[in-house]
Amino acid sequence: MGQPISTDNCLPYSLETPKNGKLSGITFNDPKTGKPACHRLAQVPYAYPCEGSTRFTLPKELPNDYDYTGEYKEFGLKCPQPSVPNPHFRYLKSPSKEVIQYSNIWIPASDKYKPEGGWPVLIYIHGGWLQYNTPNTDNFNVVEMFSDEEFMNKFILVVPGYRLNMFGFLSGKELLEENPLNSNFGFWDQRMAMEWTYKNISVFGGNPEKISVGGISAGSYSTFFQLAYEMYHPECLQIIKQCCFFSNLVYIQPKTIEESQDQFDEIIEKLNIDKTLSSHEKLEKLRELDTNFIEDFIPTLTLHTFRAVTDNHFISPKIIEDLNSGKFCQMMKDKKLRILNGEVDNERYKYSLLNTPTTIDELPIQVENYYPRSVVPTLLDLYEANPENFEGLSEPELKEKLRIKYGAIVGDGQVYSSARGLINKLVENGFPAEDIFRYRISFRAKWLDEHLEKDWKVPHGADLSVWFYNVRKGYTEKERTQLNKWLVPYLKFLNFEKQIEEWPTSDVKKIRLFREDGTEEYMQDPDWDWGVKVSNTVYKSQV
Repeated sequence: MGQPISTDNCLPYSLETPKNGKLSGITFNDPKTGKPACHRLAQVPYAYPCEGSTRFTLPKELPNDYDYTGEYKEFGLKCPQPSVPNPHFRYLKSPSKEVIQYSNIWIPASDKYKPEGGWPVLIYIHGGWLQYNTPNTDNFNVVEMFSDEEFMNKFILVVPGYRLNMFGFLSGKELLEENPLNSNFGFWDQRMAMEWTYKNISVFGGNPEKISVGGISAGSYSTFFQLAYEMYHPECLQIIKQCCFFSNLVYIQPKTIEESQDQFDEIIEKLNIDKTLSSHEKLEKLRELDTNFIEDFIPTLTLHTFRAVTDNHFISPKIIEDLNSGKFCQMMKDKKLRILNGEVDNERYKYSLLNTPTTIDELPIQVENYYPRSVVPTLLDLYEANPENFEGLSEPELKEKLRIKYGAIVGDGQVYSSARGLINKLVENGFPAEDIFRYRISFRAKWLDEHLEKDWKVPHGADLSVWFYNVRKGYTEKERTQLNKWLVPYLKFLNFEKQIEEWPTSDVKKIRLFREDGTEEYMQDPDWDWGVKVSNTVYKSQV
């Protein structure tokens, strides 16, 4: 989608730290003005690598006197991940590397509008179902957004890498026997990146007391659990001051480790590893596997999606219970957070295309790849997706109806219903409505027509070029002006401005809509009632 910015003609950038050496990166010029817009330091480590013999272990913190001297000019490779045959996802087989414990950092090149105390910081967790994607993408090159000619409000952007799929979310009793904290490795990576940022960002010109954490899709899902971790562990560093939940929230308690044991056992069986071996011996064999082999092996599994697990350490078993009772929302209120949350207008479609069931028997299995088995019957009932609802259909009709039902169950659960459920519980428990910034994007730039069918409207993830202001993708001048207007209050939010007149927040049942024609409207949320109904039903089924 558009031409990525080249690093060939970039000027060198050096950052001399007081105690940790000299980092060498690059400076991007604004393609419109030719002036320096932002500095980038890529692959700055926040922990020691986890690979080979340290695969499936917690990340290890770098010492305070670690010498960072070196070149940080180029992006790294993605975390190993399976390819997806559906071309709409662009998750293709390509070089990967298990070492992913680093962050890419973008800093405004001009200090003209730099606030006293340093730049605010956005730690952005990339999406991809916790299975795919990378922090190393041109989308995050916020060159035009950091131009003085475009915006006054800027921030430091930190995008951490973290372990995905089997590398980041394998779980089982075998791992716990080695270390009772051995689960949710991807979340522990994110957490260490956040702590590293808090401790070090002032060296880069940032303000550690003005950190927003956010992400899209699985990045938003991750943000929720990072927030929950801080709230259930008041003894740890309290880093998060604001949250940006783009196209995802949570309304289901993740599976227990006992429930995910079936997945671990399936792996052992498919690899013909002797089940009578000790836990240590089983893990040794898994750690010896080649990363390319693992990438190709994952799609052969019946339980092929590796998700967060309720481990009683990173993820409390009481999250949904506390959401339902209001305790969780009271903790959010006590933390004095502000949250930004919203979606695009056709979230369900893309969810319907990934691991789509093609038979009635496959539907509950694919839903179970997302959610605990105990919740699946409730969801199938709510969406009228039990076997009797598919009777009398031809094979093409059956497959299409399965796709639509599956997309609705997962799309609502990941985005529409989970968000409305949380917001409803927040306001019921006294969370200030003025601190909840809701949105929906129906605006679609003309250049997207070359890449996405028009009748898809704005599918999941198609708003990335909006939030990172990638006008180089092909926006017209009129679209750029409309985009600027949309982003001004968002940038004020990231800069912790208290009064944001351009973004109304008086009624949580209303959303700030970015319309198809580029205009804006503060309108009644058409999906509020259904979203609250689904979420409340799902909460109760778990409690």
